[in-house]
Amino acid sequence: MALTQFENDLGILRDMYPELKMNSREVENAAEFPQCIDGKLLFKVSLLEDVSVEFGGQGFLLSDLSNECLEFRIYCSQYPNIRQFINMNIKSLWMSAEEKEILIHEALKVVEENVDAKAEIKDSFISILILIFGFLIDDAAKLLFPGNIKKCETEKHYGLFKQISDEAILEKVSKSNYYCCICMEMEKGVRMIKLPCQNKDVGHYLCKKCTESYFTAMIEEGRISNVRCPQCEYKELRLEDFKSYKKMIKALFTPMIPVSFLREVIDAELCERYEKLFYSQVATRLSKHCPYACVTCRRCDQWCTKEDLDDAMIQCQKCHFVFCFDCLHAWHGYNNKCGKKISISRDIIEEYLNDTTSSGRKRELEVKYGKRMLELEVNDYLADKMLNLAIAEEDSNLQRCPRCEVVVERSEGCNKMKCGVCGTLFCFICGDLLYPEDPYEHFRELFSGCYGRLFEGMPGTET
Repeated sequence: MALTQFENDLGILRDMYPELKMNSREVENAAEFPQCIDGKLLFKVSLLEDVSVEFGGQGFLLSDLSNECLEFRIYCSQYPNIRQFINMNIKSLWMSAEEKEILIHEALKVVEENVDAKAEIKDSFISILILIFGFLIDDAAKLLFPGNIKKCETEKHYGLFKQISDEAILEKVSKSNYYCCICMEMEKGVRMIKLPCQNKDVGHYLCKKCTESYFTAMIEEGRISNVRCPQCEYKELRLEDFKSYKKMIKALFTPMIPVSFLREVIDAELCERYEKLFYSQVATRLSKHCPYACVTCRRCDQWCTKEDLDDAMIQCQKCHFVFCFDCLHAWHGYNNKCGKKISISRDIIEEYLNDTTSSGRKRELEVKYGKRMLELEVNDYLADKMLNLAIAEEDSNLQRCPRCEVVVERSEGCNKMKCGVCGTLFCFICGDLLYPEDPYEHFRELFSGCYGRLFEGMPGTET
C-alpha cells in the first residue's frame, strides 16, 4: 500500500526531529491529510554564546539550557490562515508567559513571511513545521537574551537558571572523557570527581578511587599542605604581603580543599583529624608571624585566634573559655592591668617611631603586631627612655635593678641597694649584683671599682 503525502511528510519530520511525537484524528471521507493533528516536540534553545545571568550583584555564565516542550494542534481546514491553522503552547521551567507569547508570535510571523499562501497544504505542511521548529531552536535566544544578558527579577528565578546550568554541566561532564593525573587513566566523567580548585575557571578531575586514596594518604601522613589539587600550581601564602590582619587570617584559615568536599570522599574520622591538624599548623605559623594573634587555651589546649589583634580578650571556640591573652587567666576586664606575655623588640619600636619609616612599612608592622599594641609599647619605650635620661643625669638618685629593671630611687643611706620588687641586692654606683651573705664585700675588695665607696654620694658625706 502506497504511503500518503502526510505519512511521507511525517517520516521526514521524525528523521529530522527524533523527539517529535504526532498523532492525527481521522474524519470520514478524509483526503490525504487529517483534519486535526496533535503534536509535541522536546527542544532546546541553542546558545551561540554564553549568557551572563545576573541578579543582585551576583552572576554566572550560562552555556546550555534545559529541554522545553512545544505542544501544538493543527487544524488543516483553516489553512492558509497560519494563525488559525496552528495553535501552540510552550511549557518551560524558566520562560515567562510574556516570553512564550513573544516566541509564538515571532515563529508564526516567520511562517507568514516565508510560506506561499497560494500553495496547497500538502506542499506547505512540512515547511511550516520546519520553520517553527528551526526558529524556536536556533533563533529564540536572540529574543530571550538580548546582548547575551539575562537580568533575573527574583532570586528564585536566578536560582532556577543556576540549577539548569549546573545540571547541564554535570550532563556534559558525565559524557566526556577526563584524565586522572594519579593513575594516568582516561575515564568517563560519571566515574570522575571534579576537584574544587581555588581557580574556579580551571577544571581538574581525579577518578573516584584515586580521590579517596590520595586525600586519605595525605591526612594519615600529616602532609596537610598537600591536601589540595595535585595539578594546580602551589604558592604558599606570604603573610608579610598582607596589608590587613582580617584578610590575612581569612586567607590563612581557608583550606585549599573545603572540608565539606572531603566529607563526600573520605570518612568522618579522617575529616575531623584533618580539621585539627590544619588549624593547628596554620595557628602555629600565624603565632610566629604575629606574636599577639594566637595562643593555646589553658583549659582544653585548643588554639585560639584573635579576631581583633588589638583586643586582649580572647575566647576559645571549643570550650568557650573567655580569658586574657596577656596573663592567660579568666577575663578580668579591660581596667585591671596584668603582666605582658610578649614584648615587641626595641628595634621594631624604634623603626615604627622613626620619621623616615614609610607609611606602608608602618602599616605592615600594625598588621603584624596590632596598632594599639605598638602604641602601648611606644609609650613604654618613650617613658623608659626618659627614665634612662633621668638616671644618667649627674647626681641622680635613680638606678635600675639589674634583675627586673625596675627603677629604684635612693632617698637615703649607703650604696648597697635592695630592689623593692624582686628583693635583689645590688650596688647603686655600678649596678653589679651583691652577695646576699655579705653584700658589703663588694666595697671592701681592692680590685673592685667601688672599693671604699660605700657611702659615696650619701647625703651629709660631701667634702
